[in-house]
Amino acid sequence: MWDERWDKIFSSQEWGKYPGEELIRFIARNYYSTSNRKDIKILEIGSGTGANLWFLAREGFSVFGFDGSQVAIDQAKFFLKSEGLFADIQKGDAMNLPYPDLEFDAIIDVECISANSLVDSEKILNEIYRVLKPGGVIYSKTFSTGMSGEKTATSLKNEPHTYISMPDGPISQDFGVLRLVDEGEIKNIYHLFKNLQYDLITRTDKNRSDKLSEWVIQGIK
Repeated sequence: MWDERWDKIFSSQEWGKYPGEELIRFIARNYYSTSNRKDIKILEIGSGTGANLWFLAREGFSVFGFDGSQVAIDQAKFFLKSEGLFADIQKGDAMNLPYPDLEFDAIIDVECISANSLVDSEKILNEIYRVLKPGGVIYSKTFSTGMSGEKTATSLKNEPHTYISMPDGPISQDFGVLRLVDEGEIKNIYHLFKNLQYDLITRTDKNRSDKLSEWVIQGIK
C-alpha cells in the first residue's frame, strides 16, 4: 500500500541517477539482441525519480513508469525531458495497476514490493502477473534477511521478517514498512512465476560496520 511519507523523502534528498549493474545485466541478457527495441514494453513499478526509466529509454525500449509519489514523478519527468527522453509515467497504488491484461514484456521492481507487507505484496504480484504477457519476465530486487539492524528492529505484527522501523540498520531512515525475504520464502512469495532464478548480493557499508543483502529474482509468466 502506498505510504505518503515517500513524498517527504523524495522532496528532502537527491537520489541516484544511474541504474544498478544487476538491472543493466538483466536487460542486456534478455533484450539487447532484439531487432526493434521499441517493440519491447517495459514497466517499472516504484519508478521513483527515474534512474531506471532513463536507462531503459536511452536504450530504445518503450518505457512505462508507475509510482505513488507525485514528487518523484515530477522529478523523473524533468530528468527525462532534460535528457531528451520519454517514459509514460502514471501515479497510483501498485495493488491496482491501471493497465490492461497482457500488456508488458517485462516488469521491473527495485525494492518497491519490499516496502509492503506480505499481504499487500501478494496483491501487487497478482497485478504484475495480470499485466505481463505470456512469456513475460519479472525482475525483482528485494531485501534479504541477514542484514544489520534486524535484532533491534520493530516487527509488524503477525508477519515474519517484516518491520515498521529498523533504526540501527543500513536502511535507517523512516521508510515505513520494510519486508525482508528469507531464501526459503522466495518460491512461495513468487509462486505465480515459473523458472525462478535468484542470486544474492551482499555488501558492507561504513567501513564494514553495516551489512546489506539483496535478492535479485527473475521469473517468467
